[in-house]
Amino acid sequence: MSRTKKQKTSHYKQKRTLNQKLLNIISTVLVLIIAAIVIATYEGLDTVFLAYSAIDSFFASYEIEDAYFDDTTDFFLAMDNIEREHAITVEIYSASGDFVYASSFKGEMSMPPYGKYPLVVPEVEKRNYEIIQDLGEFDNNSFNLSKDTVSGKNTEYLVGSWVLESGSTVKIFKVKSNVDTTTKIAVTFISFVTFVIVCIAIFVISILIRRITTPLTEMSHITKNMSSLDFSQKCEPGDVAEIDLLANSINEMSDSLETALLDLQQKNKKLEDDIEQEKTIDQLRQVFISGVSHELKTPIAIIQGYAEGLKLFLETDPETAGKYCDTIISETTRMNDLVMKLLDIVRYQSGEYKLFYEDFYIHELIESWFDRNAEILREKGITPINNVPTDMICSGDSFILSTVVNNYMSNAVSHVSGEMVIRASAQEINDGTFRISIFNTGTPIHSKDIDKIWNSFYRADKAMSRAQGRFGLGLAIVASIQDLHEQAYGVTNHEDGVEFWFDVKKSDNNTIS
Repeated sequence: MSRTKKQKTSHYKQKRTLNQKLLNIISTVLVLIIAAIVIATYEGLDTVFLAYSAIDSFFASYEIEDAYFDDTTDFFLAMDNIEREHAITVEIYSASGDFVYASSFKGEMSMPPYGKYPLVVPEVEKRNYEIIQDLGEFDNNSFNLSKDTVSGKNTEYLVGSWVLESGSTVKIFKVKSNVDTTTKIAVTFISFVTFVIVCIAIFVISILIRRITTPLTEMSHITKNMSSLDFSQKCEPGDVAEIDLLANSINEMSDSLETALLDLQQKNKKLEDDIEQEKTIDQLRQVFISGVSHELKTPIAIIQGYAEGLKLFLETDPETAGKYCDTIISETTRMNDLVMKLLDIVRYQSGEYKLFYEDFYIHELIESWFDRNAEILREKGITPINNVPTDMICSGDSFILSTVVNNYMSNAVSHVSGEMVIRASAQEINDGTFRISIFNTGTPIHSKDIDKIWNSFYRADKAMSRAQGRFGLGLAIVASIQDLHEQAYGVTNHEDGVEFWFDVKKSDNNTIS
């Protein structure tokens, strides 16, 4: 791996995933929200509670005024309920300024309307305080923050002073420490609840983020596989419209690339085949030229020599001239046979020849050869045996497969010895193939020759082959025909002879119409 590629890989590893980044961003935002809520609560809740206490004190003054003018109500009982309900203590001063009521006084107090009776509350019950902050004033009513200056406890109060319709003044006291305690409890509770809600929110959001990022991660893997030319995986549609659109786009791109790749591969394969075919043709051309030049050298020399002799004896010795003409004709026939065989090999190996598949009885193909060559077999004392089943139906190009049979049989006739037997047999080697064998008694093929006999112009016994007019092309033609059918062929030595064999496709039909 190059240095640049390593750096890129390291860079990608250092990057956080989209899932992590989104979760971090949202978590940060929520934490900031918590902090803002806590700060706002801590800083503002005290003011809110002060305002609430002022409003509560204001409404308490109205309740006190209602009790003040309701003759049917036990004023002191009503005041006790109001004080407990609003957590306040009260002082009432008459219009003339007399101290007529105090929550802390347990003695006898006059009933309203105050000023009608001379009884007043002792001055010792009056609260002594110092205003430390004026919180507001309207219509002779006021609200302030005060501190006790007598008890030594420095207790702070929220004091509301309200003037009733009768002219009496009601002072309502609420201990500020109660407000502070409530504020602290509220801040703690709100902070805790907010923290819990945020934790739950982060957990839920992480699940939702995974639902979004998981398809993206899968798409990343799929596109990575696409870069390796693997188009087998497809993106699943997502719940989000944009992700679903992206998945469809990736799938369409994958299909397009796969189609383009297959098309390119097919074109490359065709190009490779064309190149290979061109190489094969070129090799065949070289073999053809080499073989022809070698094989034609001798007959051309013979023809030349006999033609010159024919010229000399044409008038003086007609009988000798006739023999020379026969030799020339024989050599030209042999040369033509050589050229035709070479052309057959070229046609088969170059792919120029197109196979014509048909059903045929292989027994009849072999029996026909025995019948056509019966005279030669009798002259040489050869016993022909056809053990191929009569109902064995094969499929292939019977015209050129007959050449395979002819070449195997001719080869057997040339090499048979000993008991002088040529035997054809067949067996089914699998569900779709027959193996046809041609056996002849005689001497096995030498080990140094057995792998070369399929080559063009190779002859194990060159002297005898020349005498018999053979070129060493018969088995090469067999190999070309079998390769064209994409079927196997071969030879097996036995103690008493040699067995050549070739495979042929089994027909799908039970009869030939």
